Amino acid sequence: MDFTAYRRLLLDPRIRSLLAVGFVARFPNTAAGVVLTLHVATTLGLGYGMAGIATAVMTLGIAIGSPWRGRVLDRRGVRRALLPSVIAVVVLWPVVPHLPYALMLVGVFLAGLLALPIFSIVRQGLGVMTRGRDRQTAFALDSIITETVFMVGPALGAVVATLGSTALGLTVIGLSAAAGGIVLMVSDPPTRSSQLTGPSVPGAYTAAEDQERAVEQAGQGGPVNPGAGAAELMTGALPVVTGALPAVTGSLPVVSADTQDQAAVRAPRQRRRLTAGQRMALLRGQFSWLTGRVAAVYAVAMAAGILLVGTEVSAIAELEQTGQEGAVGIVLAFWCGASAVGGLLYGAMARAVSPLVLMALFSVSTLPMALVDGLWVLAAVSVLSGLFTARYLLRGSWI
Repeated sequence: MDFTAYRRLLLDPRIRSLLAVGFVARFPNTAAGVVLTLHVATTLGLGYGMAGIATAVMTLGIAIGSPWRGRVLDRRGVRRALLPSVIAVVVLWPVVPHLPYALMLVGVFLAGLLALPIFSIVRQGLGVMTRGRDRQTAFALDSIITETVFMVGPALGAVVATLGSTALGLTVIGLSAAAGGIVLMVSDPPTRSSQLTGPSVPGAYTAAEDQERAVEQAGQGGPVNPGAGAAELMTGALPVVTGALPAVTGSLPVVSADTQDQAAVRAPRQRRRLTAGQRMALLRGQFSWLTGRVAAVYAVAMAAGILLVGTEVSAIAELEQTGQEGAVGIVLAFWCGASAVGGLLYGAMARAVSPLVLMALFSVSTLPMALVDGLWVLAAVSVLSGLFTARYLLRGSWI
């Protein structure tokens, strides 16, 4: 296990900044489920069944909105992608607790649909700022930070909801989420390789990774001289190109007159209407990434999400029987603390583990939590499940 990899990553100020902003901006998301559950079950007095439905509706909104928000993030960047989310959370969350249950479900669905894609921004940023083995380590480090947030966030939410009110808790979630979104818009972390100007730490890219960078740039704009060095590739200097084809420079493509003539000749053909067969071929091409393996990972990720949300709601319901629902933060602290340890060990491992194996271990190790009673016993048993939580979520990032 190579624990020095964490130190190497933290030497990069871009990575340090992204992790710090992500740490703060994730708090509202982690507290929302607990506060919403307490609001429906205790403040409205509708019980934990209705609370579970409300949480599931919010999660459904997040599940539907995440691909859409991710596409907007890819095409328009962080600032334009976050603006609708900032407006939505600052309006919806303060209003939700004052709505009747049926309308509240609509409100939490919209809040989930337009939730800030903080997790996507951080993961995409780390993905483009790291290469090779460092990428798994970066994801592990982010998972450890995420687990720390999950230890503190729900506990803070429960404290605000019990000492103040659940309506106040949901309002604070909306305002703090908007503040986190504004901070991300100001910092504007890179989420695409084209936004990078070069490594901040000397030697951050090996020769093999420089070649990977060259291939990546070639795929985006045209052929690059394979012999171009890291200096040319990372600073935007013009590499040597052959033929009259676009050359990737790190900023704007250079197109020769011959290439422009060829484009003018091809233009009329591009205006023709596509046949049904051509449209089907184009559609298949757009989903060529959806292999059986990717579909399996998505299915397992969905199962893990259901297990995570169900376990959290069940823990609150279990503690409510003894009047200790406000102490759910203790159970989550044990659970997420063990998950942080598991993520730390996974990030230092030389070999990756199949997500199917991790999901099986995660599921089996969570079962004992359903068989025990009492705050401290439940907290102790959650440690076994937590050891596999972050490791599974990490593996789910490698689709």
